Amino acid sequence: MSSAADDIGTGVAQALEEYGFPTSFAQQRLWFLDQLEGTGAAYHVRLPVRLSGELDIPVLEQALNRVVARHEALRTRIVCEDGEPRQRIASELRLPLRVHAAARNEDIASQAARLASEPFDLARGPLLRADLIRESPTRHLLLLVAHHAISDAWSSGVLFRDLAEFYSAAVESRPARLPDLPVQYADYAVWQREWLQGDELERQLGFWTQQLAGAPPLLPLPTERPRPRRQTFNGARWLLTLDAELSSALRDFARRERCTLFMLLLAAFKQLLARYSGQQDIVVGTPVAGRSRSELEHLVGLFANTLALRSRCEPGEPFREFLQRLRGDVLQAFAHQELPFEKLVEALQPPRDLACSPIFQVMFILQNTPWQADAMAGLEIAPGELGSLDAAKFDLTLSVSDFDGRLYCHFEYNRDLFDAATIERFADAWRALLQGLLAQPECSADALPLAVSARGRAACHGPELALPDVSLSDWLRQQCAAHAGGPVFEFGDASLTASEVVARAEQLAGALRAAGACSNVPVAVCLDRGLALPVALLGIAFSDAAWLPLDPEYPPARIDAMLSDSGAALLVTDSPQRFAGFDGTVLVIDAHGRLQSQRAGARTPGPIDSAQPLAYLIYTSGSTGQPKGVCIPQRALINFLLSMQREPGLARGERLLAVTTVAFDIAYLELLLPLCAGGTTVIAPASAVNDPLALAGLLDTAAIDVLQATPSTWRLLLAADWPGRAGLRMLSGGEPLDPALAAALQPRGAELWNLYGPTETTIWSSCGRVRDPAQGVGAGRAIANTRLVVCDAQGRPLPPGVPGELCIAGPALACGYVGDPQATAERF
Repeated sequence: MSSAADDIGTGVAQALEEYGFPTSFAQQRLWFLDQLEGTGAAYHVRLPVRLSGELDIPVLEQALNRVVARHEALRTRIVCEDGEPRQRIASELRLPLRVHAAARNEDIASQAARLASEPFDLARGPLLRADLIRESPTRHLLLLVAHHAISDAWSSGVLFRDLAEFYSAAVESRPARLPDLPVQYADYAVWQREWLQGDELERQLGFWTQQLAGAPPLLPLPTERPRPRRQTFNGARWLLTLDAELSSALRDFARRERCTLFMLLLAAFKQLLARYSGQQDIVVGTPVAGRSRSELEHLVGLFANTLALRSRCEPGEPFREFLQRLRGDVLQAFAHQELPFEKLVEALQPPRDLACSPIFQVMFILQNTPWQADAMAGLEIAPGELGSLDAAKFDLTLSVSDFDGRLYCHFEYNRDLFDAATIERFADAWRALLQGLLAQPECSADALPLAVSARGRAACHGPELALPDVSLSDWLRQQCAAHAGGPVFEFGDASLTASEVVARAEQLAGALRAAGACSNVPVAVCLDRGLALPVALLGIAFSDAAWLPLDPEYPPARIDAMLSDSGAALLVTDSPQRFAGFDGTVLVIDAHGRLQSQRAGARTPGPIDSAQPLAYLIYTSGSTGQPKGVCIPQRALINFLLSMQREPGLARGERLLAVTTVAFDIAYLELLLPLCAGGTTVIAPASAVNDPLALAGLLDTAAIDVLQATPSTWRLLLAADWPGRAGLRMLSGGEPLDPALAAALQPRGAELWNLYGPTETTIWSSCGRVRDPAQGVGAGRAIANTRLVVCDAQGRPLPPGVPGELCIAGPALACGYVGDPQATAERF
C-alpha cells in the first residue's frame, strides 16, 4: 500500500476529447480474446527498472506524461461500437505516477509482481500504469506496465528511452532530443487494413496455408493434470542460466553453421519438444517485431506479429542437416511475416477448442530487442526484477535473453498443466541436449542422451523385499500350514480347507512324479471353473513341475498348438474325452480335485531348457504376433505374491472373488494370494463371470472384500446399475483404466487400485491407488524388487515425462521363451 506522504498524483488518469480509429488486426484479436475468456495478466507488457541516486519524483511524473503526450497509443482504449472493436484516442491524458513505500512483509520483486498483475479494463483505460516503489531515498524500482493491446517488447524500449530523455532534459534545463514521429499507431492500423487485401493478402495467405496444411492441431506434451476444458492463463516461471562457456560455444557454433543464434536454439528446442511429445511434426510460435518500415521504429504500439514455424523432426537425421533445413524454413517465414496471425487463424479456421490456443501451444522467443537508454541525469539504471508471475499465455514458452555473456532461459508454463519439478527436469534436459549437440553435431538429436536426475531414477524403484531361499513347492506348503482352519477355497456350496487342499494336491503330485514330472517339466492343466483348479496348480507345484494353463473355451487348434509347441507330455483335466488324440499321459481329477484315473501315453516328459526353476509356462494372446510361451521362474512368482500382500494388500480373513480364466496370469493372484495371506478365494462360476447382474449379486451374497477385474468387466457392472459395495477393494488391470471409469468406480467401494504389467514380468509390475481421477490415472509405483525405467531406442534412461520404451528389471522377469533359451531379462 502506498502512504499518503509518498503518493504523487493519486487521482485517476484524466482524459479530454477523444477521436476514433479502427483497430489493427492484432488489437482486434486481443479484444476478442478479452471478451471471450478474459486474459488477466497474461497480456501485460512489463518493464521493471532500478533507479539509484537522487530521483526527482515530480519531474519523473512530468516526463511520464510528456511520453504519454508523444505517443497516441498510450492514450488509447479499445471500445465496442456496433459489435466491433474501435480505438478511442484521447487528445490529452494525465497519467499519475503511483508511488509506494517498500512493503514490510514482502520483498521488492514480489511487491512489483503483485502490482504488475493488476488487471486492465480495455474499454475504460488507461492501458498504461507507472508505479514507483521507494526502497530508500536513493533507491527506487520503477515499474512500467502496459496492456499488450497498446505495446510490445520493442515498445518497452522506446517507452523507457523517451522517458529517460524527457527526464534528463527537464533536470538539465534543455530541450528533449528525440526524433519527430511522422505517423502514429492509428495511422499504421488504417494503413494495415488498406494494404493487406487483394493480391498482397492472397500472396501472404497462400504461403502460410501451404506451410501449415495438415499440421497437427495440438502438441501433446505430457502433463501432470488433464487439460482444463477452458484455457487457463495461470502461470509460473523457471529460470535456467547457461554459463558463459556454454553460451559462447553456442554462438560460435551458430556462426560456423552460417545461421543465427535464434535458429540454433529454435532447432534444439524443437528437437526437445519432439522427444517429449513423441510427435515429429512440430509447430512453435515465435514473435517478430513487425517494424519493417523506418517510420515505425520510434513508435509505441502493438506492431509485433506471431509466426507459426513448422518443422518435421525426422528420426535419425543428423542435427546439422536439420539445422540447415530449419534455417531455410525460418528465412522463408520471415519473408512472409507481414500477414497478421489473426488473419491466418481466420483463414485456416482450426477447430474451435476453448481448452488451448489455436495452431500452436508452445512459443520460443529470443530477446534481441533489450531496452537501452542513456543514463538518466544523476541516476544509475539497471534492469529490475519481478517476483513470481502468475500468468502464462501458452502451455509453455521458452524465452532466452543474452546478457553479460550468458544465456538466461526463462521457462514460462501453465501451472494447471505442469508442476515446477517437471519444468525443472525439462530445463535440465534442454541444457543436456545443447551440450550433446555441440559435442556431436553429426549425430541425430533423438539419439543424444537427456539429463536424468537421481530423484527421477529413484522414483522408478520398488521397495526392497528379502525373498525366502526356498523352492516354490516348499514355500506354498509353508503358506498352507500357516493358514487358519477355515475354508481356503469356496465354489458354490462346496469348500476346501488348507489341509484338504494339501492332501489332494500331494496325491496329484505323487502321481505326476511317478509319470515323470520334475523340475521344469511342463504339465498342462485344462479344467472347468471350480475347486479342482487350485488343487491342480498346487499339485503341479508340489511335484516341482511347471503348470501350463489351457482354457477349455479355447479352440481345439489353439490347444493343440500350445501342447505341441511346449512339448508337454503330461496333462491334468476333468474332461479326458477332449484329449483322445493326445499321446502323452492324462491324469483325470474330479470337480473337487480328487485323482480319479490315469491314462499312460507314449510321449516321454522332458524339461524346458531354463537356467532357473520354473513356476509356470503361459502363452501370450498373440494379439501382436505369434503366441509365445513365456517361462516364469518360481522366484518371480514368490516375489509377486509377497509384494501383493503388502500393496494393495490382503488381510487375514478377507475374501477375494476369482473371476479370471486360469489361462490369464492374473488368475494366479486370485487363486494364490488369499492362500498366502490367510484369506479365502471364492471362485465365481462361469455363469456369474459372464453375467454382470449375477456377478453383482455374488459380491454381496458371498461377502466379498476384494475384486480384481479388467476395465471391461467394471464397465459391465456399471452398465448393470451396480450400486457398489461398501468396503470393497477394487483392483483394475489388464487394460488401461481411463479417468472417467475411475471416477465412476471410486464412490462404489472403499479403494480403487490400478495395476499394470505384461505377461513377461509375472502378472503385475506396478500398482497404484487411485485417489483423484480428475488428476489422471497413473500406473503407480513398481512392486517389490522391481525397477521401471523409460528408455530411448538406445536403452538410455529418459527424464520423467519423456515418451519412450518402458524397461522393467528385477527378479519378477521371465527367464525366456519356449524354444528360445537365450532370451534373458535384457530382452524384456
